[in-house]
Amino acid sequence: MSSNLRRHTKSEPPERAIRSRGVLRGLTFLLVLTLVVAACGSDDDDSSAGGDPVRIDVMLTRAYYVADGFVEAMLADHNIELVVDVQSNDDILQQLQTRLDAGQALPDLLGAEDSFLMPAFAESGLVADHAAFEAEFEAEDPDLYNLLWSDVWDETDGIGASITANFDAFYYNQEWFDEAGVTAPFATFDEVLDGMRLLKAARPDSIALTVQAKAGDGVTTLKTMLAGAGAPFTGAVPDLTSTGGMYTCQWWVDAATEGLTPRDAVAWGEDESRAAFTSGNAALILDGFTTAGDFNEIEGFDYPAQWNLTPAPASGGQPGTDGVALAAARTWGIIEGTEHPYEAGLVIRAIAETEWLAGQAAQGGVPARNTEFINSSTALEIWPFFNEDLKAAYTAASPQPAGENAGEVEAILEQFFGEIVSGVSNDCAELTTRYQAELNDA
Repeated sequence: MSSNLRRHTKSEPPERAIRSRGVLRGLTFLLVLTLVVAACGSDDDDSSAGGDPVRIDVMLTRAYYVADGFVEAMLADHNIELVVDVQSNDDILQQLQTRLDAGQALPDLLGAEDSFLMPAFAESGLVADHAAFEAEFEAEDPDLYNLLWSDVWDETDGIGASITANFDAFYYNQEWFDEAGVTAPFATFDEVLDGMRLLKAARPDSIALTVQAKAGDGVTTLKTMLAGAGAPFTGAVPDLTSTGGMYTCQWWVDAATEGLTPRDAVAWGEDESRAAFTSGNAALILDGFTTAGDFNEIEGFDYPAQWNLTPAPASGGQPGTDGVALAAARTWGIIEGTEHPYEAGLVIRAIAETEWLAGQAAQGGVPARNTEFINSSTALEIWPFFNEDLKAAYTAASPQPAGENAGEVEAILEQFFGEIVSGVSNDCAELTTRYQAELNDA
């Protein structure tokens, strides 16, 4: 097991919860969710047909990845009793490491986990190569298999199936943009910064760009921009001292020193940063595509009259700063040592069906790498804002950089970003050199 992986030991079983979608998906509440269907069914194609249902336990962090009716369908169609354990915290890796070390029972399936963490799951011996599963999938259900993009398998080099993926976009206040004379889309991050200056000039007492920079809440915004500005990654580690890395640092320093981003954001998580935008106190926010569904539910906050969204650019606008857009994939994996690998694989195959992908999307889930779904009228009904620009950005997005040390890298980048946003340091030469040394040791 990698010594870089942070671990949390708990004396009591982990509390189970569902993260509510609601007005703001970041709001959480504790709830016990165990989806168990006890009735019997049969399916002539399954190894368990005619006998007792095969129990498959899956652990995941969001309830919406399992569509309404899916559990019942697995029992009726495959004689599989699916038990869904929704965790309140994003620490499934640490939980399963602790169980593994203690010789405790493990689930059969890992559900919709961050793809960049999959190498760490593999390093821990929790998942392994899924080549046999993929071959079985292709042989037994070629029609469905051929609807899935190659990214499903390539995202994690065959360690699981990355069926769905989120991606970042700039959300903007349409009325404020009109007032300031700013237009979208943005071709470069230079254009974004220039637009922020116009937005701030139009409303000096408000925030041009709201951002979350609270340690522990992730740095997706920073990683999106590092990749978009062309900073190279080695595994999960970005090169902060590269042209793209230095550009990204200076961009955020300029935004902070000019008062375009709030210093208080160093203590802001999802809720605070999104509230600044939805209240009309911020003109811009860089956030995941699924947040659009949350915004669309807010009464009196109407799309597209009051808010809209546009793809994040894949260039800084200066020499050496051309990059790529990133997709934050969610990966399903069969746990090593399960007694029912075939049935666990059937669950993954069913999750990839267009019907169930639409169901999870309607519940607050993310776009799917399934050609039939992504081009369907159903997808557009669920997401009326999923225009051709956004669809093109999604299909062209690259996998999020991954590595066994992804957790430690994330923590270091949080500290780096926090120093910039809070104004602790404005010297990018010193900042990038110091933090690059830490990253290289991660």
